[in-house]
Amino acid sequence: MLPDRLDQRIAEAIKHQIDNERTESDTTSDAWRSRCEVAKVAMFSDAQRSVFIHHVSERRGSVAAHEIESQAKTLRTSAIFFLARKPS
Repeated sequence: MLPDRLDQRIAEAIKHQIDNERTESDTTSDAWRSRCEVAKVAMFSDAQRSVFIHHVSERRGSVAAHEIESQAKTLRTSAIFFLARKPS
């Protein structure tokens, strides 16, 4: 599968997961805003994620950048496993 198409499918899986979580979450909380930010970053391509993380590091510090990067990787990995189990 082409990388762009894979990124698109990963983004769709993440969007679906966030939409499901939205019904069970307090969407006014800081935790929800953080979750949505991580999901947005996880939907970016590798290059876009790198640029975003760099900007976060400059503006909010390396700890915040590392946390977003780590959570985005985890979310992408979950989406990839979901797609692997999903019948075509």
